[in-house]
Amino acid sequence: MRKFIISDIHGNGNVYKSIMNYLDNISKTDKITLYINGDLIDYGPDSGEILLDIKNRIQDNKYKIVYLGGNHELMMHMALYVSEEKYEEEWCDNGGRITEDILLDIYDYDFEKIKQEVDFISNLKIYQKFEEKLNGKNILLVHAGSPYIVLDNCRLRIKHNNVEVNECVWKRKRNSSIMDMFRDSKEINEENEKGTNMLGNINYFTIVGHTPNVNKYGYEYDEKQNVLNIDGGNAYYVRGSFECDHTPLVEIKEEYLEILTFNNNNEIIYGNYFDGKESKLFSEEELDERKKYLNRDLKIKKLVMKEDYVVDYED
Repeated sequence: MRKFIISDIHGNGNVYKSIMNYLDNISKTDKITLYINGDLIDYGPDSGEILLDIKNRIQDNKYKIVYLGGNHELMMHMALYVSEEKYEEEWCDNGGRITEDILLDIYDYDFEKIKQEVDFISNLKIYQKFEEKLNGKNILLVHAGSPYIVLDNCRLRIKHNNVEVNECVWKRKRNSSIMDMFRDSKEINEENEKGTNMLGNINYFTIVGHTPNVNKYGYEYDEKQNVLNIDGGNAYYVRGSFECDHTPLVEIKEEYLEILTFNNNNEIIYGNYFDGKESKLFSEEELDERKKYLNRDLKIKKLVMKEDYVVDYED
């Protein structure tokens, strides 16, 4: 079983379609699982369509898709199912307006129908622990920061909206008040003895998204925290920072990762092997071998900045 990860697509239809078509072609010969590390939605012009496409793909089950929740899925859940009046403004001010508008248009402004059709986001789990290892440690996938206690099978869901869920989808540093709640945890005591990691967990090699980076490969490794950030900056791209054109697709191998960098022109522009410490570029021949799975017939619609700083597809 081949395992792939994407993160923080943020409604970018071009790169989403490129990657999904690429995986569709691989799945014709290989069994695969795709892990989506949150923030599939918001900001980008295809947010609603992408959300519904993933829902349909999960139901069709042509290959397995595991969708983890991010902070944008949590905001959407809170606005739709907890209190529209209280939470909708926060969601809309953070890129959710375009997602909501698209869904309203698709479902003819039937708000109850929307809630029915996208209720699956409330059951998204929060993290994924893998059997595969880097540097002798199991790989852990989570949107923003690792939980303090990691179970083999995650029981946390977006709908639980508790302290730990919020930490996992929002945090960028440790919170001392939360640490107090886990003062008796063996894992946390060991962590304190060795020095606190802000996002990672000393027992795991942690892969996160959430914080956009501008590295040309679309990912950055923080050796001190032992955290790999794979947020390639789509939240910036779909708002007009078109230089942020580098979305990573990660494949988990035993003891290393393969990371392909896609752009918004249906191209793979880089390939790297990452061993948990350092990266090594693919040879030209190795990169060409991956490129053969691209869908050359895919039609790309160019995003441009229009008047009043509105980003939309070129006419």
